[in-house]
Amino acid sequence: MAKIALLVPNEDMLDTARSVVKRRHFDVDYMKVIRSVDTVKEARAAVEAGAHIIVARGYQAKLIKEYTNIPLVEIRLHAQEIGLLLKKAKTMIKKANPTIGLVAFRNMLCDISRMEELFDVRLQIAWIDKMEDITQKLDGLSKEKPDLIIGGEVCCREAEKMGYPALFYDSTEESIEDALQSAKQMAFAVEVEKQNAAQFETMLDTNFNGIIKVNREGKIIVVNRLIENLIGRNSEDVIGHPVTEIFPEFDMKAVNTILTGKRDEYAISVLIRNQVWMLMIAPIQYDDQITGAILSMHREDNEQMRRAESRRRDMFLHGFSANASFQSIRTENEQMKEVLEQAQEYALSDSPVLLYAEEGTEYYLIAEAIHNNSARKAGPFVSIDLTGMDKAQQMETLFGGDPDTDDSGSKRKGALINANHGTIFLKGAEYLTLRTQQQICRTLFSHSYTKTDIQPMNNLDVRLMISAKMNLRYLVENGNFSDELYYLLQGLTIDVPNLNQRPEDLMYYLDKLVKRYAGRYSRRLVMTDGAVEKIKMLQWKGNLIQLNAFFERLVITSQKRVVDEARIQNLYSELYPHIRETKGEDKLVIYKSPEAVELGDVLEKHHGNRELAARELGISTTTLWRRMKKYGIEANYR
Repeated sequence: MAKIALLVPNEDMLDTARSVVKRRHFDVDYMKVIRSVDTVKEARAAVEAGAHIIVARGYQAKLIKEYTNIPLVEIRLHAQEIGLLLKKAKTMIKKANPTIGLVAFRNMLCDISRMEELFDVRLQIAWIDKMEDITQKLDGLSKEKPDLIIGGEVCCREAEKMGYPALFYDSTEESIEDALQSAKQMAFAVEVEKQNAAQFETMLDTNFNGIIKVNREGKIIVVNRLIENLIGRNSEDVIGHPVTEIFPEFDMKAVNTILTGKRDEYAISVLIRNQVWMLMIAPIQYDDQITGAILSMHREDNEQMRRAESRRRDMFLHGFSANASFQSIRTENEQMKEVLEQAQEYALSDSPVLLYAEEGTEYYLIAEAIHNNSARKAGPFVSIDLTGMDKAQQMETLFGGDPDTDDSGSKRKGALINANHGTIFLKGAEYLTLRTQQQICRTLFSHSYTKTDIQPMNNLDVRLMISAKMNLRYLVENGNFSDELYYLLQGLTIDVPNLNQRPEDLMYYLDKLVKRYAGRYSRRLVMTDGAVEKIKMLQWKGNLIQLNAFFERLVITSQKRVVDEARIQNLYSELYPHIRETKGEDKLVIYKSPEAVELGDVLEKHHGNRELAARELGISTTTLWRRMKKYGIEANYR
């Protein structure tokens, strides 16, 4: 049975407690009178002596609760004890309707709402949170002119210094007995919990899954041996640490959705130590409250893993490997974080995935990461760009020829054969011909295809992932896309936001690319606030591809260390001009703002004379020069 310790502030309470223990046969192993200043030290000494539960009162109980994790039962004054104190107070001051001040910690008193009526007194209560508050609270009570103060040891001493009669909060046998009875019940519960914990620990250590238990704050409480072996650390080294500190591969946002009750369960694949683990998270609920969560992890058995690793090496040698992981895709944008979380969930499935994305976004990395976080990680990852392929080329590339014609005698393996037991990623769903779409559906539904009526059937186990720049529904309505394939693909879709929708990531790549090319070409550039704002406003339809090209050109050609918005706008207009049809011909049009055009026209009119130009425009020469710099035309009129 768990052992009980009793800590009290004076000898009288200790004598009362001894009487209760003897009369009721309580099993109390440790009893001692302590000073408040020594409370925490004495509580720890009691634990070292073998105590599992401490019984204490008032300020001392508050200190134990605040500075230790030791299970605690607080002694509360009974109504009859307060009644006896009020009766004694009236006898001491010999006044029919006295005003009595009560100074107490909130954990000491019971309900005293009817005491004034029962004992014909006027009560003034001052609640304290720490001992240093006592003098201030007594000063506040003095305005009510109390006839007597009731409080703890320090309070009584201070009240007497101020000239007030004082009574100490005496605890009778009843309140001590109630506290010890509660401690006894807690001891029984602790003992049961210890037995349950021992059983739970045995179950954890014999479980084939990795088990992690976390509290409401996401901090580790328990791990089993499989987890210890995985991370190479003992449980004592990780208990109390946030789970994402030990496993940075875990998404704390996902864990929090369980801990806050937003989800009832969560399943996702994670890549840890170059191995795919299936992670399940479920809440621990007690009394309709979530008190923590259990994280369960499992992987393939060792023999499967060895075979998978052998296949993975073979695929790497043939160039059919995927390198990206979810941890390698960096984002600060909440929308993009949700996309990555969704992709991690899709990794658990084997169904086709459709990624809607603009060119230059991270859609290809996401496809690789889904593959690497799936059970197909050890299989090949084959990617095909459909852009510019006609029907024959598509059929030849994907199937080694058209299975329904006689011209399919190519000795070349189709991409689907190369991707067997793995993933095939097709870039450009909108370029698929209807014939190719039909054959893809036939293959995916039957997990096989036949080259000709007399050739043997090839069994296929391939997962399809495919990207598109436009919603395929438009193509379906125009008769350019198969309804059958559309509904097959539309189940697991991912909309990858472009960089203009992710300003945080746009700024990250701005800083990264400027530093990269400045270092490569030994240049030092400073972007003005105006330049940064201009970059945010411009459209980057090529996303990362366009940004890379733009910033390399910017760094290489910048003649000045400071880059302002005019330089950004001029380079952008030069590199990505508008195309406008004029008299049946497409012509490039480099955009200039109306104000820039006006400035140029006025300066040309006055042959570059800034004073005359400023006078015509109704501005100062300083303002004129500033605008010339803004639009990058100052070099023409020096």
